[in-house]
Amino acid sequence: MDLSLDIQTAQNVPLALEPASVAERVLATLADGVVAVAWAVLWGVVVFGWLGVQGTTALVVLVVLVPLTLYHLLFEVFLEGRTPGKMLLKIQVARLDGAQPTLAQYLLRWLLRFVDVSATSGIGALLAVVLTPKSQRLGDLAAGTTVVRRRQRVRLAEVLYPPAPAGHVPEFPQAEALTDADVRTLRAVLVRLRGSKRDARSSALARRAKAAVERRLGLGAVDMPAEAFLRAVVRDHVFLLDQYGGPPQADASPSATA
Repeated sequence: MDLSLDIQTAQNVPLALEPASVAERVLATLADGVVAVAWAVLWGVVVFGWLGVQGTTALVVLVVLVPLTLYHLLFEVFLEGRTPGKMLLKIQVARLDGAQPTLAQYLLRWLLRFVDVSATSGIGALLAVVLTPKSQRLGDLAAGTTVVRRRQRVRLAEVLYPPAPAGHVPEFPQAEALTDADVRTLRAVLVRLRGSKRDARSSALARRAKAAVERRLGLGAVDMPAEAFLRAVVRDHVFLLDQYGGPPQADASPSATA
């Protein structure tokens, strides 16, 4: 069995995706509200007021109301799931499988915004995000999407297997039994942890990974911090791989990658 199946995130989404927190989504919504108000003030006060442009009903609808109504839909479609508020908080809309949503999914998500955001002043959306296991509001549930943190750029050295130092003595020789797919999963966990060490969900994921490796290798409970343990296991696996030959046969099931 692929080790990644033992350490799925609590939200059951790919390891490379980290669900945005409720606070991040609320702050992004508030930031988008500021942008929307600024747009309305620009036209209502500056253009129609100070500059004296004749504001007919048709013009007001065209340049003020239509953009504000389509605000989230247009930004998310053309900016790959992001609005100015989401860009500020470094979050974006994504499908549950990690792929970019389709136009139909963005549209469905936007239409239901009038139900769970506008009609309830955001209370309905907030409750749904808190209570659903995958942090989804009604529009997300219908469209098969959620809001996640943007993937961080990683250095090539973090993707490649690091060489063990000269004279290295493996702490966990059992690590040789791990498959290449297992090690890719562990590196995905470490990359995610590096980007958000203070995030409780990333720390919990690292602890689940540690427990899964301990079970897989029959080690019992190892008295080491989760991150240090995972790094030691990956380092030992690479060292033993270089010393004694190729890796064990990888499992058929797909693994999560960074």
